[in-house]
Amino acid sequence: MRKVKVQEALKLKELPKKVLIHGEEEYLTRELLKKLSKTKAVEKFFPESLEEFFSFSGSSLFGGETTPVILYGEELPGKLKKKTEREAFLKKLKGLPSFVIAVFKKLEWRELSSGLFKEVASLTDAVIESEPYSEKQIYAIISKKFKREGKELPPRLIKVIVEIVGTDLTKLKHETDKLIAYPGQLTEEVIRELLFSGGNPEPFGLIYPLVEGNAREFAERLEELFNKGAEPLQLIGLLQSQVRSLVEIACGRKPRLPKEVYESYRALARKRGLTELLKLLKALHQVEFFAKIGGNPKEELIKISLRREQWDF
Repeated sequence: MRKVKVQEALKLKELPKKVLIHGEEEYLTRELLKKLSKTKAVEKFFPESLEEFFSFSGSSLFGGETTPVILYGEELPGKLKKKTEREAFLKKLKGLPSFVIAVFKKLEWRELSSGLFKEVASLTDAVIESEPYSEKQIYAIISKKFKREGKELPPRLIKVIVEIVGTDLTKLKHETDKLIAYPGQLTEEVIRELLFSGGNPEPFGLIYPLVEGNAREFAERLEELFNKGAEPLQLIGLLQSQVRSLVEIACGRKPRLPKEVYESYRALARKRGLTELLKLLKALHQVEFFAKIGGNPKEELIKISLRREQWDF
């Protein structure tokens, strides 16, 4: 078992077969999972439905090896409380030719040197740490992104973006995409207006009627966004990212969000609860799958809003 930084792992031609990845930078973790899914068949599992993982055969319907990916691995110790459950889980991992366990938080030394994660780490080829970039590196990444699009952004405006959005790469990606698409000149006033204006901007405000169960408002906003040319997979990806933040808050963690956004998300998370949010996240993953195989993403998203009590369908 070797320790690798996620930045180094992303440069590898072939990823290790058995991996435990942990760390605070969710965007980089998901980039690594995306890299894996481009070269291998994968099947995702969640801690709240481990019975599906235990029945996993290791191959797809069309033959060939499939790599199981367990998301939100930080919830595993709470789900595998009994010694017999942990032993069965470790035995299952030991019998697999490949697996990935993604933990969306940093595992401290004491967690990796005892208990469940010590046992899991001993079964891996690599433990990958998804460590956040420094603020200086974030500034350089933003500057480089704008230059690729033929736009120069002075450091003082990059500072404004980071002050408003924070250093979470997922949020920065969506927000800077929006700024790059703006046809006029980007001034500080324009940036502040575009980024989280009024605390409930589009498409970022779409999450509120979805989670609150206001199906009519959600459908109207969705229709408006698609009429304006919103890209379906980007919209689904944004909703997934927002729900993941809500899940983090429901688990008692504090994701890197602007203060006003965090407060509004905390209210949503309290209202809905962890179980419902996890069901919603699973449903959004299904919508993404349907969209990629040619389904109608707008119809599938509206179905979710209409069937809030059955987000696990």
